[in-house]
Parts: sequence; structure tokens; C-alpha cells
Amino acid sequence: MLSVRKPSVRASYEYLVREVLEKGEDMRTEDGDICREIRNVVVEITNPRLKGISPKYPLGKNAVEQYTKNLLYGSENKFSYDYHSRLFKYPVNDRYINQIEYILEKLREEKNSRRAVAITWQPLIDIEVSKRRRGSVPCLQYIQFLIRDNKLHQTVLFRSNDLLLAYHANALGLIALGEMIAESLGVEYGTYTHHAVSMHLYIERDYDYISKYFPECLKYLR
Repeated sequence: MLSVRKPSVRASYEYLVREVLEKGEDMRTEDGDICREIRNVVVEITNPRLKGISPKYPLGKNAVEQYTKNLLYGSENKFSYDYHSRLFKYPVNDRYINQIEYILEKLREEKNSRRAVAITWQPLIDIEVSKRRRGSVPCLQYIQFLIRDNKLHQTVLFRSNDLLLAYHANALGLIALGEMIAESLGVEYGTYTHHAVSMHLYIERDYDYISKYFPECLKYLR
């Protein structure tokens, strides 16, 4: 387990990549890839208004902007899932539930509520996709919002998180969602906490990226 507190996503990203490369354990995924992993990484971002993008993030600004846009407004691309639909249009039998609307209603009704939560896993869909090993299932599983001291605090849970290529965009996109909710509620956005059950890097697949952006860490791959 690793617990980290940093002021910004950028600072946490650069720190975590080095930590996982140095201290993580290698494992082979069910798809046959070699990952270096630390289990149960919890990151608290204390000043999420600091939204700078690390120059060490291989996919850069465009990836962050595209992820944020897709999360908040949806995507025309067809996947086995997308987070916008699971959050704003969660499928239940022959109807859909807007979980973000529920969160807003719940916190307007009772600002101290601990029930302002949203999930993405849809068993009828995702279990079958997982069994077939064709298509993707959600990495982001759960989001919760708490209002404390008139600030909105956000916690998210990922079952699995690609640290090198996904974490940076994931965190900044989800912070944008939290800020949108805070603005709708008329409260200040507080902290962002990101829990990844498996925080990992693909050390063979992404070796060239590691070599280019984190050359000081190559000694941990020998």
C-alpha cells in the first residue's frame, strides 16, 4: 500500500511513476502483458485548482482535454462502455438513471449526506464482457462526494489504473467533474482523493515512453 499527499495531479504523477518503477512488483496480466504494480495506492490532491500538465506525461494536453470532454459530455465512439453514459445514463432494465443528477439532489437536500455516490460497474454487461475477454470493462468503479466545512470533497476508486498513460488524464478529468458539481451546489471544491487498487505501468509495452520521459528510472528496469 502507498499513501501520497501532493498539491497537484502533476506533482503526484511524477512522484508515483518513480515510486512504482522503483518499488513496484512485476506481474503478468490476464492479457499476457508485464506490469509493474503497487496495490492500493491512495493519492490526495490538496489543491486541485493547480491543473498544470506534466511535461513528462507522454500523451500530453490533447489526451487530457479529450478525456475530460468525453467524461462530461459523452463520445460518439462506440465502446463496450463509456464513463459519461454510466454516470449520466446508467442502464437499469428498460430505463436509465442519471447518477450525477441524483448526487446534486441528495447534497442539496442534505449537505452532510454520505450517500452521494455513483457507480459504473453494470453486472449484466460487464461480467459477460469480462468472461469473453473481448472489449473493455470500466476501470473507474466508484465516485463519492462529501460536503464538509462548505467544501466539496471527491473520492474515486479505480479497480485498475494505467499510471503512465491514463492516471494524469483520469484525475484531471474527474476533478473537472467535481468542479462542475461544486459550482452547481454553490460550494467551493475541496480535495480530490484517488484510490487505485492496482496502480501499474506496462514496462515492456511502454518501455520507449519510460526511456524518453523517465530516463532516470531505467536503472530500475535492469
